[in-house]
Amino acid sequence: MISVTLAQARHFILQKNYLSTRQVSDLSQLVQDIVALPADPSTTSFLAIQARLANFSPDDLLTALERARLLLKNSLMRGAPFIIKADHYPTFYAATARQRNKDFNAEFRLWGIEHNADIEALGDLIVPMVSDMPLDIKTIMAQLPVGSVKRLTQTSRGGRVTETTNVVLALRWLVANGRLYAANRSTDWRSESPVYGLLNHWYPDLDLTAVPSEAEAQKTLVRRYLAAFGPATEADVSFWTGFGKSETARAIGALAGEMTMAMVQGSSGILLLLKSQIDALRSIDPPAEPVVNVLPADDPFVIAHRASRARYFSDQTLQRRVFNSAGAAKPTILVNGQIVGLWGWDQSAAQSTLTWQLLTEVDPAVITLIEAEIERVAEFVGAKTIREEN
Repeated sequence: MISVTLAQARHFILQKNYLSTRQVSDLSQLVQDIVALPADPSTTSFLAIQARLANFSPDDLLTALERARLLLKNSLMRGAPFIIKADHYPTFYAATARQRNKDFNAEFRLWGIEHNADIEALGDLIVPMVSDMPLDIKTIMAQLPVGSVKRLTQTSRGGRVTETTNVVLALRWLVANGRLYAANRSTDWRSESPVYGLLNHWYPDLDLTAVPSEAEAQKTLVRRYLAAFGPATEADVSFWTGFGKSETARAIGALAGEMTMAMVQGSSGILLLLKSQIDALRSIDPPAEPVVNVLPADDPFVIAHRASRARYFSDQTLQRRVFNSAGAAKPTILVNGQIVGLWGWDQSAAQSTLTWQLLTEVDPAVITLIEAEIERVAEFVGAKTIREEN
């Protein structure tokens, strides 16, 4: 077991996430090192990358996804969309298969679909339609046999009515199960215009008939998580991966020879750390100059430690202002890995605006650094900045 300070642990993870003094110049390397980029909404990935990648242009990510196809976007952990390295997809696919099936079964029932065979049959009609060229959903719906498209509704406890169609569900199911791929034909990074085609046409080198076993894939995914976000608790691992307690325990047990226990001063509980990172963590010397980051909603750094997220706050009462009950995070302003403020980007007006506010007292010299970083993000998104009072 090793013991380190909370400041060392925070700066260690900042450094591994390319949010400290070290930045990365290669997009593919960045995605590999932080495992997966959240992609809901789609702008999240672009904002997370620009915080880490030197000289990043939105076209860099569009190229990697839609032309070079080095990266791939799909629903993965907890059914949420992520961007990952394309050649890592078979591992993610195998690791999340159980939760993927469970999540879709639950969603189908919410929409009143009692038998998965109904969606599967619709999927079997759709797949041949896109075998020659990708099609958008409007074209797909127009080419389906009369009566195939069904509108679905569900009403929340508060009386809110939500609508969709069985075609939307079938397309999401086909994409999540690796039969189709949703490509974005929009040239504007702030919007999406999906078309659907065969996954093996878009990524011909991917072979989903030879994926690793669930246990091996989950072990690999947990190792990658710890490499990017350790030290972390077992509960952190479970939330990030979406694995159940038994699956998480199995993966951690399989990695026992590669891990050690870490005690972070000022943080409760025992945390997990890869043995290969012991020396790097011990050698961390927090920089004298404050490290300021302006990160999007659900940034990988912020959502990596749900169970031990007290590390992000000097005032624990602020947690409710940043995270919702499901663990989703608002866009945040951080100083030395601690959340000190929130920001938001409104694109609805003719002139988009970036508003921000501090949640806690910050040294005036640090506020100057925050303002500079806010302006940098505002320039990236093409917005004017407005500071709001807490």
